[in-house]
Amino acid sequence: MMIFRPLLKALLFCLILGHSTAFAAMKVEKEKFDNGVVSRESYYQDTRLVERRYFDIDGVFTGWTRFTYPAPGRVIVTDLSVEKESYGLVQTREEWTGLDSNNTQNEKSRLIRKWHFTKDAPFKLEYVGWNEQTEPFREIQKDYLDKNEQLISSVYLYYKGTEEKPYAFIEKDTSGKTVAEFSLYEKYDLIKSLKESGKSPEEIKILKAQRENPDKFVIAIIDSGFDYNHSELVTKWWNNPADPVDGIDNDGNGWVDDNFGWDQVRDIGLPTESTSGLQKDHRPLSHGTHVAHIATKGLNNVGLVGFAGDYTRADYIKKMSAFIKQHKIRLVNMSLGFPADNKDMLGLRDGIRAYKTMIEENPETLFVVASGNAGQDLDLSKNRQYPASFTHPNVLKVGALNAATIEEVTAENATMADFSNFGLDNVDILAPGVKVNAASLGGGLIEHSGTSMATPYMVNLIVQLWTELPHLKAAEVRQLFIETAQKTKTPAPIKSGGYADLKAALLKGKMQKLEGRSAQLEGPNCWNSATYLAGISRGIHHTVASEFANVLESPLCTPVSRAEAQTGDIIALRRVNRNGRVLPAAFASEVHGYTQLGSGMGFTKNGVMPQAPYEVQNTEHIFNKYRSSNGRECKKLGIEPQDCRLVEMAYRCQTLESYMKAHGGLSVWEQEIQTALDRAEKELEERFLNGKPTNADFSLQEIADRIQGLKSHGSTQMVIDYFESRLDSLEFRN
Repeated sequence: MMIFRPLLKALLFCLILGHSTAFAAMKVEKEKFDNGVVSRESYYQDTRLVERRYFDIDGVFTGWTRFTYPAPGRVIVTDLSVEKESYGLVQTREEWTGLDSNNTQNEKSRLIRKWHFTKDAPFKLEYVGWNEQTEPFREIQKDYLDKNEQLISSVYLYYKGTEEKPYAFIEKDTSGKTVAEFSLYEKYDLIKSLKESGKSPEEIKILKAQRENPDKFVIAIIDSGFDYNHSELVTKWWNNPADPVDGIDNDGNGWVDDNFGWDQVRDIGLPTESTSGLQKDHRPLSHGTHVAHIATKGLNNVGLVGFAGDYTRADYIKKMSAFIKQHKIRLVNMSLGFPADNKDMLGLRDGIRAYKTMIEENPETLFVVASGNAGQDLDLSKNRQYPASFTHPNVLKVGALNAATIEEVTAENATMADFSNFGLDNVDILAPGVKVNAASLGGGLIEHSGTSMATPYMVNLIVQLWTELPHLKAAEVRQLFIETAQKTKTPAPIKSGGYADLKAALLKGKMQKLEGRSAQLEGPNCWNSATYLAGISRGIHHTVASEFANVLESPLCTPVSRAEAQTGDIIALRRVNRNGRVLPAAFASEVHGYTQLGSGMGFTKNGVMPQAPYEVQNTEHIFNKYRSSNGRECKKLGIEPQDCRLVEMAYRCQTLESYMKAHGGLSVWEQEIQTALDRAEKELEERFLNGKPTNADFSLQEIADRIQGLKSHGSTQMVIDYFESRLDSLEFRN
């Protein structure tokens, strides 16, 4: 290739000039139409055909083919573009054996390899495919090259008998190392996958127990299929307690062993990538695998249910709907869409109607659907597509934000992706959907763009909110995200005008849950309220002063000036000495804490007594309340007034998960403790806020023992301190 391209350029230069020594010794044969216009020119060098040009009846140049001979009996046929914008660029290239003297195919001809280019200029090379040389002449290898046409990796395809579609592939790099491997309907093997990903026996034990625990937030994904043994997904699949894998239809729904999903193609409980994974002329890919990873990335307490196969069939949709209803699945990802087919010209009408029925039969389920990638206004009847054009209150329609992650979005760069569908009535909100990096079929990661990516990104955010606020109904979750969306630089022409803001949605949802309420028991206080609204505490309980101080001084919180405080920031009333330093003992330094809101207001709880409500107050009033008694309190502590000054300090905080995302993530052991602490805080919330007794087996000792073992697993002191301070607060009156 590297030798051939310069030769092409030289020949092209000569042809454009119209006279050259390069063609001086060539024989040119011309064929003509009846009107005398040349229809074809054939160029021969040393009796071998090296080029052909084609013209229409008006003499317009319409086709251009070059022939080279890499070895005896083999011919490389290259078609070049004759369009003005792409003149001379390679459009197609194939290597053949068995062509006749005019390089025409016949019954003895065999395609050896084919260079696959993109359909549009500049005709980027996608891969080189190699064919078997005996019947049925299938593609057996795909070579992927870099921009310099050097080999990166090769994909080897495997077939059963004479089947046209491969059932498996292995991708290897130039050193022969396997980088991806996939087989249709392979056994779900958690242990094997975890071992291959380098997990230790102890980690495997924990992850296996986590996967087998069915008490999770369950997400259903309707898609093309899944690589369920992918290292990023293998621990995420739900373990349906109503139908374990035993060869029996235990839940009586007509599906045997639908433990974590179903495949419609073979009617089997292994939702493999049976639809698009090994399509001809494409790199092995899995839309569903990519979607599933985005939906669950960074989430530990979720259970996936995958529905694979032909999701346009009404009978299959009805069965999926029944499964969702039977198992009370609260969240469904639908990165799919169909045009309106009222006359059933495409055979989609019954499927669309079945989806409508599914949504109506499951009103407590939130269906999160892709708006589509045509850049069209879905409010126009001619552009309607389904399920995005359904208007049910439990359907959230998602467009694509021009970003890969929410962290990279700013007020200056927040824009809707140009391919995203829109509509003030038919698209609700945006989420990142451009070059989103997630799981690839067979292993590793890959970037894809589309509202199909934005939809599971939104699902991921919804899970984080709904697990915090499980009392909300599906329609309330949808409305909460719409109301708290951040506007794009130019407000997007959709219902919310912008993109999802999880932090704002959580803040508003938690405030709505607490405002005007009082605790049933003594304990919950201002420090808990402030850390709960910041996402650091996960439930309503008593927070001790030392935990509050430790959090503020930890890397989770960044001090900001009081004037720069934003909605959601923690405002801490702290005592400082004459040098402006916070007093060293938390019982002396920590006085009060509240959450900053807009327009000089704050959200707080004044005291631990049950009669002290959660309320919005003027920030000046809050400060004056505690300043008025500060002198007396300092005197009780035996501290001189000049070393006991009360000041307001502002902090912008993030969750442990968010902080650790930039520091390698939480380990398996840390995830286990985080989940246990979250559950303990939620259980204590039921006791303190709603007066429900804790379970008889409620104990914090196991959590304490796990925290003690973190050092041996390489946890940082910051993480250990964070867990210990949370545990200290939970031990109040327990």
